[in-house]
Amino acid sequence: MKKSQALITAALSALGMAAGAGAAHADPTTVWNGATETREEDRRFHVNGRFQYDVASTDADFCSATGFNSGTTTLTATPCESGIRSYARRAFLGVDGRLTTNWRYNVKFDFNMSGSPSVRADDLYLEYAGDDFSFIVGNNNAVSPMEDRDSSLNIPFNERSFLISASGVGKRPGVAFITNGGNWSLGANLSSNETVDTGDSAASGRESWFAGVRATWAPIFEQTPDGATLLHLGFYGRYRDNGSGNANTINGLFTYSPNALSNKSNNNASVGGADHDTFWDVEAAFQWNAFGADAEYGQIDAHDSPLTSAQVGNGNITGYYFDVFWSPTGESRRYNAADGSFGAITPRRTLGSDGGIGHVMLSARYENLDLSDASFGINRNETTAYTLGATWVPISHVKFQLNYSHTDVNYTDNTSDALTGASNPAGVQVNRDNKINAVVLRTQFDW
Repeated sequence: MKKSQALITAALSALGMAAGAGAAHADPTTVWNGATETREEDRRFHVNGRFQYDVASTDADFCSATGFNSGTTTLTATPCESGIRSYARRAFLGVDGRLTTNWRYNVKFDFNMSGSPSVRADDLYLEYAGDDFSFIVGNNNAVSPMEDRDSSLNIPFNERSFLISASGVGKRPGVAFITNGGNWSLGANLSSNETVDTGDSAASGRESWFAGVRATWAPIFEQTPDGATLLHLGFYGRYRDNGSGNANTINGLFTYSPNALSNKSNNNASVGGADHDTFWDVEAAFQWNAFGADAEYGQIDAHDSPLTSAQVGNGNITGYYFDVFWSPTGESRRYNAADGSFGAITPRRTLGSDGGIGHVMLSARYENLDLSDASFGINRNETTAYTLGATWVPISHVKFQLNYSHTDVNYTDNTSDALTGASNPAGVQVNRDNKINAVVLRTQFDW
């Protein structure tokens, strides 16, 4: 055999062996990651989802305009937001994975089962992930304040804070870029403020949009078998514009409404009618093994619109929350320095394993949202609340969380309150101070 033929034969044999080895390596495998995940070379396919079921006991002093007797200004005797209800809080189903090491995807749908059932997109994005950066396009909240960035699965309370819910952050269609190092991250996004299922057309005018930035830094971050030692600092900033769609009838003006701490009650504390605003937020988190704390403080500057008298002049909103936690079973929260977020806690010893009971955490929160700026007229108010919580994670992907909350809504202007002698048309909400007590037990599992 000639030397050249021998070299060719050897090369072809080597390629054949490599191909055979590659084919053997390419055989799909499955692993358990909350649900079955299929892996083939660097490709991944995982079915994801979550279900949260709440039982809530709510006692409110006052409710909304439906508390009036028909055609009169007399309040009904029975508060309309008191009672015990059970309901599905969230139900998501989707898939996530990657096409290559760098190209990743997440598709998740939200099954809204309250009122008229509906399905809408939650996560719906494609990501290119490099060694120290990610580029994301689609429906996402990759650049968002700390509490919104954390999944609802992993926050220490059943509901997010007044500050975060009133600011209007959340998952929206757009593009985001994040770069990071070992203990810091920096991100920016440009997104539509309209949901992916907003019904409009080119004739609707300019789309509502926002641009945001977020920077995080963990000057102290150490992970040991005993837990984590962490100091996290962060800043978020956003500019949001209402657009100009048919005198804003498509986009709607910006209002600021803190969510109630029981999903079956209503704070009645909404204010505003802005055509653009700016929002900035500073955040901090601390963890020392089983002990932890976090806090955020934010300010919204809302520019009034001539299309409504609900807001007259530019308004200023401030808010904050402060949380403390302790795990008697010794676990720390899991920190992701790549985007400054917190993930699920894995019990050291699960229920039934070596006499373990799973992970237990006790928590407390105080929060405030000041909507008392004079530009918000008779609707202006200040809302405060405290919440006590107990969390039990018997095994990974299963959590039971009990919260007790007390909310105070204090109106600055009560001149339109029917109970003070002023007259109100039937069906018009009066500005009456309100106290809401709620006990909510959540059962959740995810996969």
